[in-house]
Amino acid sequence: MIISLLLAAFAAVSANAQDAGAEAAAPITTSRLPAFVSLKPNINDYTRFADGGPDGNWYIGFNSAWIVRLPPAPTGDFTRAFIGARVGRAKTRARAGRGWDREAIPGKIYMGISQSASFSSEQSFFLAETSDLPLEADARSAVAGIGQSQWFWTEVPIGLISTTAQNYLVVWSPTEEFTGAANAPILAAADHKRGAGEEQAWLNQKIQGVPPRSPEGALQTPINNLAPALAIKLVPVNDAAVGVNECSAAAANNLVQFQFSVDAENAQTAWVELSSDQVEWKRISGYLRQPPYHFSLANERLLAKGGYLRAAAQDQLGNLGYCDPVFVSKQR
Repeated sequence: MIISLLLAAFAAVSANAQDAGAEAAAPITTSRLPAFVSLKPNINDYTRFADGGPDGNWYIGFNSAWIVRLPPAPTGDFTRAFIGARVGRAKTRARAGRGWDREAIPGKIYMGISQSASFSSEQSFFLAETSDLPLEADARSAVAGIGQSQWFWTEVPIGLISTTAQNYLVVWSPTEEFTGAANAPILAAADHKRGAGEEQAWLNQKIQGVPPRSPEGALQTPINNLAPALAIKLVPVNDAAVGVNECSAAAANNLVQFQFSVDAENAQTAWVELSSDQVEWKRISGYLRQPPYHFSLANERLLAKGGYLRAAAQDQLGNLGYCDPVFVSKQR
């Protein structure tokens, strides 16, 4: 059974002091790599369906929940836990009054974690808005935001991850319109052949916007030759930091050009937030996953009299960093 336990590496070198001048052993160092638990050894191997070509009808929907059974998580000095899915090909629609301009069909994706194939509301967590997903290309229209599928993660209480029992993950959508691949986002998959009676993944198409609440009948249709892109990420104790610097804003032609730099060992995502009082902040941009960190923000997104903008960034361990706020007046 090929199970991904990419454990956070740790080094402990013991000195074999055969002479009086031998140095003491080097101290154990803290890794800055997370541990992943999934059905494949490498979470980058989930490249089927969600990047292009045939979608296999692998949509995340109101009536379509994907479930995997993972082994007990490894023990270690883990302090945070995330569950995630690799998703892409969110569908678009014409904006009202602007048929040439398209936007993501609004919708939400949720995930759950449990030690059985039943998931309560306390075991269910918001994962992503479709507006944040890579979009599917349209042969008849230009679509901004198309691209390769990406992993999306949501933090969960580490106590929900078992190190002694199997862990079940589920992904679904509460959005009623998502009843087919023509309007719903697509879950990535990887080749993963299993024998009869060795199922580790299932599709349940009898849900109605909520995950299975009882194990009975939850594991509806076994998937033997493919692995859904669902995983657990465990974050060890670390002292990594995320620096966000050189924030600048320039307003012209009903757009605010906002730029900044990110200094992080393993930067994962960056975005822009807005506040009227520098106390409560709201994300008003999508995500960038690599430099240059440059956002073009519509003037209409600012408050009536302008507002404070700041950049935020997160590394793969979940550490956050922010720049000092910049006040931007709304153009008239």
